[in-house]
Amino acid sequence: MRAPLFLVVVVLTGAFAPAPARAWEAKAAKVAERLSRPRTPAAARQWRKPGWARKIHAPEDRVFWTEAHGGKTFVFGVGLARGVDNPGLRATAAADRARASLLEGKEGALLEGSEILDWYLDRRGDMYALAVLTR
Repeated sequence: MRAPLFLVVVVLTGAFAPAPARAWEAKAAKVAERLSRPRTPAAARQWRKPGWARKIHAPEDRVFWTEAHGGKTFVFGVGLARGVDNPGLRATAAADRARASLLEGKEGALLEGSEILDWYLDRRGDMYALAVLTR
């Protein structure tokens, strides 16, 4: 008996589609390791929503926290872009909002040296960005 063609196509498509990445949790001790392996918005799909993305609920929220490790202070900021269909604009908006959260955490300090550590894209198309500033 031959398998239906649509079943063969589904199986082959699943075999060659990139698998979502594991969720990366924001930890000051792992920032250097994460920066050595940068991710792009194109790789934003993850198996489950990371803890850092669960901290923000609306695009206008400013979510930040600080952690100290190895004599340095790390300021993390999360941004959310919702309702943006264009992938490039969606990623830019999420990154800009994550950096705006960093500004809240540093009380107007310069953002020079801030970097985007991770991205998360949920099933609704909401894009989350995690930024870090090391001081």
